[in-house]
Amino acid sequence: MVYMRSSIVLVLISLLQTPGCDLTGGPAKVQKQAEIQLRQYFPNSHVVVSPKQGTIFAMTCTHGLGKPVIEEIVKNVENSRGIQQLHEARQFPLKLSPYRFFVLAFDEYCIHLDTDTKQHWIASSDSPAHIEYQAACGIDPAAAFKPQP
Repeated sequence: MVYMRSSIVLVLISLLQTPGCDLTGGPAKVQKQAEIQLRQYFPNSHVVVSPKQGTIFAMTCTHGLGKPVIEEIVKNVENSRGIQQLHEARQFPLKLSPYRFFVLAFDEYCIHLDTDTKQHWIASSDSPAHIEYQAACGIDPAAAFKPQP
């Protein structure tokens, strides 16, 4: 199990370092580019972009990673090419990208990144963003919190 989690971390690191992931532009382009990159590693992933909220919400539909793995992932998200592009696009006075926030969601945690300040935080599955994750990934909210026999 530890070996599998380590392998997943390596895959995620390579995902986040993949060149050519342009996360600037219109909503349809950003959604398509982000999904192309995510689906290489998370075939069931979904991306929702909200220019009004300034957020790219990437739902991995991946289960069981746990907080230690998520903490390793966050170290690489901050330095990914796509996040750096968002940061650079927002440094101009006209803010060339409306997307200030990037959220990478897993079953138990969401990584939130503010591309302006490069600050991040990890929220648990009881955050409002997790409701959208459950809907996109086909998880019944009532069943999601039932203890397993």
